[in-house]
Amino acid sequence: MLWSPNIDWKTPAGKTLRKIFAVLPSDRQHSLTLFDSAPIQLGIDPTFTSNDVDLFTGEWGERTQELDELVQRHGLGKGQNPEVYVQVCVEGNFRSSPLWKDRVFRVQIGNVSLILPHPIDILIAKLHRLEDKDLRAFRLVIARTGHPTEDEMRRELQVAVDLYRPGFDEELVGDITTNTRVLWQELWGKEINVRQEIIAPAIRRRNEGYADDIAREDYLGKLRDLGAE
Repeated sequence: MLWSPNIDWKTPAGKTLRKIFAVLPSDRQHSLTLFDSAPIQLGIDPTFTSNDVDLFTGEWGERTQELDELVQRHGLGKGQNPEVYVQVCVEGNFRSSPLWKDRVFRVQIGNVSLILPHPIDILIAKLHRLEDKDLRAFRLVIARTGHPTEDEMRRELQVAVDLYRPGFDEELVGDITTNTRVLWQELWGKEINVRQEIIAPAIRRRNEGYADDIAREDYLGKLRDLGAE
């Protein structure tokens, strides 16, 4: 699934990124990963509205704090009245497929490596919220690229099956199981049984991969029992 967009730097998100690049320390390399709606605006449709640019540095701690302080100092943050504000996040905010890092698009701008996740990974991450604008993103990407199809989406979610595990009580995330059912109704006009069509097939394949290890462990257990006797 090749993802090689022509980035439109004239978009609001593109102009905002240029402002960020200009204030980053010039004495070292930086890595910025975009997610949510900005990559769609930059690489698929410049008219797709996005009020903010969500990004993370890939490094928790000092680099994230430094970036957030730069954004605030230069008036690019939320509540500071820029056309498009910058939301500095951490990598854990981008909850998508475990494959997402294998299919990103990278572009070097001066001393900044800009990373745009693949559209399918952007869309998967939107399932945790699935507001009206997220549904618009699904429809737009499908209209522009023809992907994901229903079968492709089902397979991708099987790969990302761990997203369906119960979250921590403290987590501010939506109900991805319910949102998946809503997505199928909205896009393909049909019901989906998430447990039967996504979770069960994925876990079955995973268990098949463990079968040899389980058999080996049982065998070793029997040998230990014989030795004890």
